[in-house]
Amino acid sequence: MSQTILITGATGNIGQPLVAALKAAGAPVEVLASPDRAQGVPARQARFEDKAALTRAFEGVHTLFVLLPLVPEKLSLARHVADAARAAGVQHIVRSSGAGADPSSPLSLPRLQGEIDAVMQDSGIATTFIRPSFFMQNLTGWQREAIRSGVLYAAHGQGAQGFVDVRDVAEATAQVLLKPAHHAGKAYTLTGPQAFTDDEVTALIAQATGKAIRYQSVPDSAAQDAMAAMGTPAVLIDWLMSLNTVIQNGWGAGLTQDVQQLTGRAPRRLQDFVREHASAWA
Repeated sequence: MSQTILITGATGNIGQPLVAALKAAGAPVEVLASPDRAQGVPARQARFEDKAALTRAFEGVHTLFVLLPLVPEKLSLARHVADAARAAGVQHIVRSSGAGADPSSPLSLPRLQGEIDAVMQDSGIATTFIRPSFFMQNLTGWQREAIRSGVLYAAHGQGAQGFVDVRDVAEATAQVLLKPAHHAGKAYTLTGPQAFTDDEVTALIAQATGKAIRYQSVPDSAAQDAMAAMGTPAVLIDWLMSLNTVIQNGWGAGLTQDVQQLTGRAPRRLQDFVREHASAWA
């Protein structure tokens, strides 16, 4: 069998730098994406909802990187992926999970992530789990406009987060994909080197931009109402509110050495990320 690595979620925050890292390493990487978004590598096409098409797309793949969308049917899609990978003869699955994943968690999103990890383990295929903390890139993504307006509203209380740069996630994941047998049965929780509260984050951004920017804590009910007003499905609201609970209670502040272990260097600092991206909030 070839050593082909197939990347799902290849056009997202993790996927794009991951494909770039594997290309730079000369790895036989392909993507599950439309050809016009293939980033210069071979593309295969299938929808997660179509198990037969997934099975065909996974044929000849040695190592499969699994990144599933945050949709209400996420667990069902995971089962399709696991079944198709087994039918196609995939030898190793590396899954982008989440920090704190635990099928017995009382919190809905960590529990879901743990349930999906269990689906992959139960496939009989060798597995490795990448469990990143909160992304620095959220600050330049979906939180960007709020920060630019001068007030970051969130239901985080005074909890801190061990922000990680997705470039570190991608580079660490690439090391696993290049030598998957060395990482079989392992799980890596990827964080930055320091945890920050939202007050501290907005202070860093204010210093970098010279603008008045502050954090405004909001009650859970206001966060739920805001998401409902945007048409967010109830199950997604529940999952996202469980992340707020994680942060509020300080459970997202844990730090690990896993980025260092996998890449051989220290993870990127939030202070440097903010200076690098200051123009995003100008």
